[in-house]
Amino acid sequence: MVVFFVLIASGCVTRNYDSNMDLGKSQLNEENYLEAHEAFELAYKEAKTPKSRELMDLSGLLASGMKKYDEQDFESAKKDFEEATAYKAKYREGKQMVSKAAEMHPVSDSAIVGNDEVKSTEETTEEGSKAEDEAATDTKGKEGSKDSDRSLSKSQAEKLVRDYVDMENFSQLQIEYDHDAEKGDYIFHVFEVDEPSQKSGHKTTWGWYGVNKETKEVYEVM
Repeated sequence: MVVFFVLIASGCVTRNYDSNMDLGKSQLNEENYLEAHEAFELAYKEAKTPKSRELMDLSGLLASGMKKYDEQDFESAKKDFEEATAYKAKYREGKQMVSKAAEMHPVSDSAIVGNDEVKSTEETTEEGSKAEDEAATDTKGKEGSKDSDRSLSKSQAEKLVRDYVDMENFSQLQIEYDHDAEKGDYIFHVFEVDEPSQKSGHKTTWGWYGVNKETKEVYEVM
């Protein structure tokens, strides 16, 4: 009788293990790494096999890296992709995930460089914003609208966007200057943060808006 129950339990574990492994592989094909990781983790709890451990580890690294990349935490994403790339995979699905991590590694590296360039541009622009505000104040009320329009500062442009989006009635929205367009227009990013109390909160884009420095026209950037 004891042997009978042991056999039943063993068969149940095998079915659960196989079904979770199949589910994880299916999610891998869709590149749903978080869902794949959860399935492989359940399989590993049923039977701690080398294959379930490898697929659980690699899918977890890819899921983490992708999430951090979407949150623009490129440094942390790069570390996850590096760790996955260095993983000594033995199974076909594991090797496929290592290849995916190897593809994402240079992408995250480029994003870090691009992000640093944007930050450098923003810092330079912010240093001159006070002078721009003073110049705009000096020209206010003077004849010659073109001269006045060209003195439109970044902070004044931001206020125009806030009014355009009616941010006063949408307290969850935030705004940040992104860059100057090729023609010189200011470009702003309006977004929501899922977890505003945490630095890692995910940004959901509300819209991108441009401001013409000469006409003060606000428009949506497609």
